[in-house]
Amino acid sequence: MIFDILFLPFVFFIGLITTYEDIKYGKVRNKWIVLGLIWGLTIILLFLVWYFIASPITRFYYFEIRQIPADSPALVFTVSITYLGRVLLNAIIALVIAFSMWRFNAWAAGDAKLFVVYALLIPLGYYWKSYLSYFPSFALLINIFIPIFLYLLIRSIIYFMKFLYLKISQSQIKKKKKKFNKKKFWKRIKSMGIMLLGFITIFLIFGLFQKPIDDNFNINISSLQMFIFAGLIIFSNLLSEVFQKPITFKIIIIILVLILAYGFGSSWLVTWQIIKQTIQMMLFFMIILGLFRALIDFHILKTGIKKIKVKKLKSGMNLDEEIVNEIKKDKEYYDKYIGHIYPDGLNTEQVQAVKKWLSENRKGQLDKIKIYKPFPFVSWMFIGVIITLILKSSLFSLILPYIS
Repeated sequence: MIFDILFLPFVFFIGLITTYEDIKYGKVRNKWIVLGLIWGLTIILLFLVWYFIASPITRFYYFEIRQIPADSPALVFTVSITYLGRVLLNAIIALVIAFSMWRFNAWAAGDAKLFVVYALLIPLGYYWKSYLSYFPSFALLINIFIPIFLYLLIRSIIYFMKFLYLKISQSQIKKKKKKFNKKKFWKRIKSMGIMLLGFITIFLIFGLFQKPIDDNFNINISSLQMFIFAGLIIFSNLLSEVFQKPITFKIIIIILVLILAYGFGSSWLVTWQIIKQTIQMMLFFMIILGLFRALIDFHILKTGIKKIKVKKLKSGMNLDEEIVNEIKKDKEYYDKYIGHIYPDGLNTEQVQAVKKWLSENRKGQLDKIKIYKPFPFVSWMFIGVIITLILKSSLFSLILPYIS
């Protein structure tokens, strides 16, 4: 209860103020991040100090001040140091994951930092229904992304149906023979095949080595499967590039051959069942993920992009992927003057470099460019926090039995 009293009001304060500022100004100010971190770490530090001094102070109070008999029991109220350690470990892992997601363009720096604050301030008791050792805030991460994906998916389907109805009603559907890109098609098939082999390898490791690892090291690695599914969704673009590399295919084949040799040698029936279930699950997952991404891309194309004049391009804006790919063709210029573009948007130097490239290469042919509209991610993060506090679990744990 003491953690609820000290942390939960601050969680709601941070959530409300950052949501308001994100909607109004489109950014999260660092002062709220710093305030949240200072508050959380200060409370933890005070409890840590109290853990070591609680016993002598309590004994002094009872036996010296109240003068109770020396053989009387003296209750010592303190906080488990193990709990404090788990809180800090959870926050550190949240920091590593948030940084990785920012580095690989899954979200902006402000969103990543805000997630770390939430991970630090939400008491661990609010994850108990789907508690994951070392990183219970994984449930929070799931509760942030699943509502966003569902929202975008529903909007995408609705908008696609409206778009299709409008086209039919206006008789604007034209039969166009689209040129089939054989090279691109086989490249995608190869990438999906390698990805499938990779996940057969991973799930074989889980199935064949879970019991020995649990028996010898008391570590239940089955919980890590949730990380894999979340990673598939969040880092799908990056993983697609990784699986296209020749070295990835060679590594996967070598490991898979070794695992299969061990599996069929020890229990061929269990190994075959794992392979069969993994292929079925991954094919289903790839179809769903492919359909989902196609609908989301359609939604972004139709509703998430706007045109602005080149001279109005400012720092913090995100260029449309077509513009970025066009500039990337000038590899030397892109690497030298633009480089990596983070989800936070262009910085001042990148804005000037883009404007300069457009003026030199387009020569006034087009005075407008496409940019992505800002998405209120901070608001959805706060919704994820509320879902976590209410359910004390992740949405994934609720739907997993039905998927199984």
